[in-house]
Amino acid sequence: MSVVGRDEVRALLESPSPDATLVLVGGRCEVAPEERAEGLVIASRRDLESLVGDGPVDDLRLGELADRLDTVARDLGA
Repeated sequence: MSVVGRDEVRALLESPSPDATLVLVGGRCEVAPEERAEGLVIASRRDLESLVGDGPVDDLRLGELADRLDTVARDLGA
């Protein structure tokens, strides 16, 4: 079972907060502003934006990003 999925990546990219982060809290991921992130930070919105550039991200790319971030989360001990 994945820790990070497409929905979490989409929520991070679409967050209205420019300093949004994807955080692992209690075994699940949530998006929170950096200053309120309590838990294991997986990635920031800025990190993802630097990978994808401008414009919309299709479902295939969301899946690829989710797979990468899921690996990161597991490597960090999720």
